[in-house]
Amino acid sequence: MTIKPTEVHTTLGKYMLADGFDLVLDLKKSKGCRIYDSRAGRYLLDGFSFFATAPLGCNHPAMTTPDFIRKMGEIAINNPTNSDVYTVEMAEFVDAFAKHAMPGHFHHLFFVAGGALAIENGIKTAFDWKIRKNIE
Repeated sequence: MTIKPTEVHTTLGKYMLADGFDLVLDLKKSKGCRIYDSRAGRYLLDGFSFFATAPLGCNHPAMTTPDFIRKMGEIAINNPTNSDVYTVEMAEFVDAFAKHAMPGHFHHLFFVAGGALAIENGIKTAFDWKIRKNIE
């Protein structure tokens, strides 16, 4: 089955609320901060980076090599709960993150899979902090 870019919004609208942007993102032609709208056949400046979830833009050269795609595919297809089960891949990521992106005054890292989990854990952290302050 092949759906044409001009049919994407209509197809989605049959089954779900499809009130997003009036474009059809081409995942292959989009590069860096330029996204390609396959519906209109034009490049657009990516001004929102998928609400800040893609700070490197689309198809960064370091993330499109066959080795990188293979490695990420192996991880993504299994999607382990890394808070309970650890992997070599997780250790490699955490080590690289700590060396290159972790502020020096931080002692620990805490990773979550998405926004809702981040908010939930932030609230739990605030409760924990407040309880400790009340005990002091």
